[in-house]
Amino acid sequence: MKPLFKYVLALALVMPTTVGFAQAFNPVGTWRTRLDAEVRIDRCGRQFCGVVTKAAKPGLTDKRNPDPKLRNRPIEGILLITFSKSEEPKAFVGELYNPLDGKMYEGTAKMPNPQTIRLKGCLFYSILCLKEDWVKIAP
Repeated sequence: MKPLFKYVLALALVMPTTVGFAQAFNPVGTWRTRLDAEVRIDRCGRQFCGVVTKAAKPGLTDKRNPDPKLRNRPIEGILLITFSKSEEPKAFVGELYNPLDGKMYEGTAKMPNPQTIRLKGCLFYSILCLKEDWVKIAP
């Protein structure tokens, strides 16, 4: 009976830590970008999607979009990121839209802590990459 008690006690001590760890690294929330735009990340099915809720400057449009029909649409409301949970802890993989050049990039998002999300978009099989940290401003 003693070994079973030790196992249950060890499990009880570890479980709250595991649950807290999983919740602490949840990307859902509103994030401030390097240029002071705001992006809301929520679940969208089995993925996470990030939509611009506040442009860096009022009135910005998607003027560099390769589709001429979309060049006048406001930046606010644009789907900026789509990510899925990665096998790596605290990491997500997916696509990033860059309104500065109107292109989609393969990318990753990592959370070094619950208040920071680090985005990385790459070209040419990860030879040329850009990184940016966003800060969480609301749950």
